[in-house]
Amino acid sequence: MPNDVINDGNIEVSENVIITFVEKVVAEIKGISLSKRKKSIKVTNTENGKKIELSLEVNYGVIIPEVVRKLQTLVKENIKLMTGLSISEVNVVVDSLNIDSLLGK
Repeated sequence: MPNDVINDGNIEVSENVIITFVEKVVAEIKGISLSKRKKSIKVTNTENGKKIELSLEVNYGVIIPEVVRKLQTLVKENIKLMTGLSISEVNVVVDSLNIDSLLGK
């Protein structure tokens, strides 16, 4: 069968796989975590690719714009690299502040 032609089929990457990639990226960035208050990751389809919405908790002292931009870049790059999917937007809502580090907890 050396001359057989293999037809390309469809490849679908489930929302759960994308969520797992996002969770991994968030876990690798110091000073942030996914929000515990509501569903923290939402993936939707758009005309330009996938849109990802995240809710985060940040530790007191974290420079929010800097960390969020890093997160957005890493999410887009990692998902594109690992799945080939185009990410049109990574929207982030910082919905809580962790001050436990100030209190020694």
